[in-house]
Amino acid sequence: MPAKTQRLNVFTTEYPPYASTQLPGQGGAVQMLRELLAPTAYEPNVVFRPWARLGIEIQQGAVDLVLLAWPGDIEQHRLLASSPWFSSRLGLYVRREDWRADGLGVAALRGREVAGVRDYAYPPQVHAAGMVVKPGLSDELNLRMLALRRHDLVLLERAVGRFLLTRLKLTPPGDAREPLWQEPALAELPMLVGVVPGRPYSQHLLSLLDRQFRDYVRSGRYQRLITRHGFDAFDAGALKS
Repeated sequence: MPAKTQRLNVFTTEYPPYASTQLPGQGGAVQMLRELLAPTAYEPNVVFRPWARLGIEIQQGAVDLVLLAWPGDIEQHRLLASSPWFSSRLGLYVRREDWRADGLGVAALRGREVAGVRDYAYPPQVHAAGMVVKPGLSDELNLRMLALRRHDLVLLERAVGRFLLTRLKLTPPGDAREPLWQEPALAELPMLVGVVPGRPYSQHLLSLLDRQFRDYVRSGRYQRLITRHGFDAFDAGALKS
């Protein structure tokens, strides 16, 4: 372990509410990382970059940690995976007038067009539903188009949608055009921190992060953070012992 302060280069991207230069504390996930590392010898230097640059910056030796990553990202970039921090519940937003209390099954989605975002790497579970994903420019624009009845289904992570809708205020509450999350989720993926192998103290850092995270959960601070930011909690059964 480092004998004195070790600076960590943390790669992240604009991903509100988890990480953003426009949010207090740079987002809930960044805030949690800083809290976990505060009592340790590691000092995070959080850098926001386009996600497409991740592979290049790892090759250049400019990255120690990646915040946050899906399992596919971990595999692609050969990262060491932390315990799951949050759950990424990926599914559909619909208008209130189309929302179904009994859920929207896969059979009802086959062949239907849904609004996604260009260059997003949607997981296999989404494509297996048989939908036709129409690429758009942004999640925000897709939600606006949903409220205007230009789209009927928007493919989006639940926590991201809740964050955007709180700020966009597209319709009055209860309006027939109001975008709502529709259960069930099409995919639920663990959101992880990736440690770049071969960097200074990488194995020690991975163990330390998991140990600090377990303490954070047990202290009650984790529950308070996800409630404050509207995140979906990780599966407690998946927490490393």
